[in-house]
This record gives sequence, structure tokens and C-alpha cells, in this order.
Amino acid sequence: SQSTGSSLVEWGHTKLMVSVRGPRPVNCSSMNAANNGGGLVCEVRYMPHIGVRMETLAQHSLSHDFSSKSSGGGARIPRDALTTAQDTSLLSSGGSLCAPAAFLDETYLSHRITEALSPAVILEGLGNKMCIELFVEVMQSDGGVFQAAVAGASLALADAGVPMRDVVCAGSAAVMKVEQDEDVVKEQDDDGGKKKKRSNSKVSYRAIADPTEDEILQASGVVTIAMMPNWREVTVWDQFGKMSLDSSSEAMELARDGCVTLHKFLKNCLVNGKDIIR
Repeated sequence: SQSTGSSLVEWGHTKLMVSVRGPRPVNCSSMNAANNGGGLVCEVRYMPHIGVRMETLAQHSLSHDFSSKSSGGGARIPRDALTTAQDTSLLSSGGSLCAPAAFLDETYLSHRITEALSPAVILEGLGNKMCIELFVEVMQSDGGVFQAAVAGASLALADAGVPMRDVVCAGSAAVMKVEQDEDVVKEQDDDGGKKKKRSNSKVSYRAIADPTEDEILQASGVVTIAMMPNWREVTVWDQFGKMSLDSSSEAMELARDGCVTLHKFLKNCLVNGKDIIR
């Protein structure tokens, strides 16, 4: 009831809702905006029923006890079953970096969304004692939470009438390892006349856009960017995992093209009042 703007975004199987409050005095803020000097503040919350996949926890060597749980079928551990701050902090600082599990950390995700949107929001006339609050509630998660949250926050800010230089869009691309079988080579024994078959496999890498959680776990690396397409300015760039320079460039270009395409849909949603494509 206190929101001045809101949006609902479905990004594949990821679903979230964004609401905006303000501009309003920092002493009315519930997110300690006064400590940040006002401006734009963001808070991300996963719904209690959204757990963390056991594959992700095991890959990052977190301290959860897996002995009583099944590790197959994409089973999830409830967030309240984790060792609170110790486990979630390791998601962004420890373990393997082949998957961007840092985006499962609510504090880290809130910080990155603020970084992505701050260059686009015009805060000059807001004053030091005023703030704009962003609340993101993740209702369903299957990868792409950051991209969906940035798109939803841009729509909600525009709906609230907050002055912006451009609509911020985010895109992600995962580099997948692909093995291809080469031509079969036949050999003949000298004594028995039997033939042996020998096949060689060639390893290559290809980039895919908007990876799901399963694809993220299998990826060699992931590139995520947020940008203002009209200004051609990147506001956030995250890269996880190990990949070659060519693969990284291909993934970055694919993510950038996704931002440009998404920008057209977001603009159409704002101008014509139509639902965003899901």
C-alpha cells in the first residue's frame, strides 16, 4: 500500500516482484538509508520456501551436513537449515567459482543491483536526506535472478516516476563445454586380421544466453553484465569460472545483445503499457 511503483517479472521459471517506495526522508526508511547518505537503496529477499540446491552447496564446499539428504533430483536445502551467515558468505567468497552462486547471497545481490541502477537514476535534485527504496521479493528461482531483478527494478522505478537516464537491462551467458567425435580411424592387426576402431573426441566451447540453474552448474564460466543500451555504458560486469579469451568475448557479446533486445521490450512495456514478454 506504501509503494509508489511496482512490477512483476517472470524470467523463464524465475519469478519475482519489485516495489518502490519514495522518494521519502531517510529517517522513514527501514533499510538504514541514513547510513548510506540517502540516495538509492535496495533489499532482496528470497521467499522462505526457496532453498539452495544441494549440488550448489556441495560444489562450493559449504559446511552443511549432507549425510541425511539425498543428493539427486535437484533436491534443495531450506535456507533456514543452513548455518546462517557462515554458509551464505561462502557463496560469494569461497569454493569453486565455476558457477555464480554469489547471486544466492541476498546481501551481495542487493549490493550489485544498487550498483547496476545507481548510474541511471538521477539523484541530483533528491537531496542528502531523501532516499528511494527498492524491495525485491524472489518467489521462484531457476537462474537469472539478477537479470530479472534489474529489469523489474527499472520498470518499477519508471512506474514510480523516478527520473532516469536510461532503462537498465541485464543479460547473462554461460560457456558450455561440448565434446564432438571426430572421424573414426580403422586399424588392422598384423596377425589376426581383425580391425580396431579408434575415435578421437574434440572439445569445444560455446556460449548460451540466459542459462538456467542446471546450465549454470554445468558451465565452465558465466558472464553477467548490466548496461544502459542508449548510453552504451556497462554498469555491472561479473565473470565467474575459467574460460579462454575468445569464449569470454563471445559470452560478453551474447549477453550484450541480450541487453539490447530486452531494452526494446522494456521500452514497449513502458510506452504502450503492455506486459513484458515472459
